[in-house]
Amino acid sequence: MDPAAQVDDCRDGVAQATSRLGVVFESRVFSVERVEVCDRDGVTRHRDLVRHPGAVTVVPILADGSLVLIRNHRFTLRRWMVEFCAGKLEGAEDPACAALRELEEETGYRAGTIQALGAYYTSPGFCDELMRVFVATDLTPVPARLEIGEEIEVFTATRAQIRSMIVDGTMEDGKSIAAFAKFELMMPEDPVR
Repeated sequence: MDPAAQVDDCRDGVAQATSRLGVVFESRVFSVERVEVCDRDGVTRHRDLVRHPGAVTVVPILADGSLVLIRNHRFTLRRWMVEFCAGKLEGAEDPACAALRELEEETGYRAGTIQALGAYYTSPGFCDELMRVFVATDLTPVPARLEIGEEIEVFTATRAQIRSMIVDGTMEDGKSIAAFAKFELMMPEDPVR
């Protein structure tokens, strides 16, 4: 369902969009739309909503059971972040194709198998970005194709190491933590490993 349609369809004392005032900002990654909202008390307010094309996060698994991660230098934070590879959808791109593309571009691995684990909204209080999570297996090395300006280092870790990174704060990236939680809950660890 279109997230914009969901705003208009609210009922029973929940805020309803009464009119769309237009796009107030547009970039290559997202746009900001201003809407007029009538809240449950009948007061009309303006709300700015971030419109995002959606994105993917990939949990890549090597044959030995270790997971492929990246250290990504995030300019917004001016520091390195431990993450799973991820990226936004390009136009009407199929999410599975986006997952395969991001995996190759950022990690230098090609997946023989890609499996969807589901999706979640990253920040529904102000943004309609839907993050889709995939697991990639049957990996083979290929040349990485980093975008201009990307600074990424690839490394591997076990599930136990990733759990520790989440607990000790080494992994602070929300999309990666959420993707790992889905992965842990939906793909139980092989007791042999």
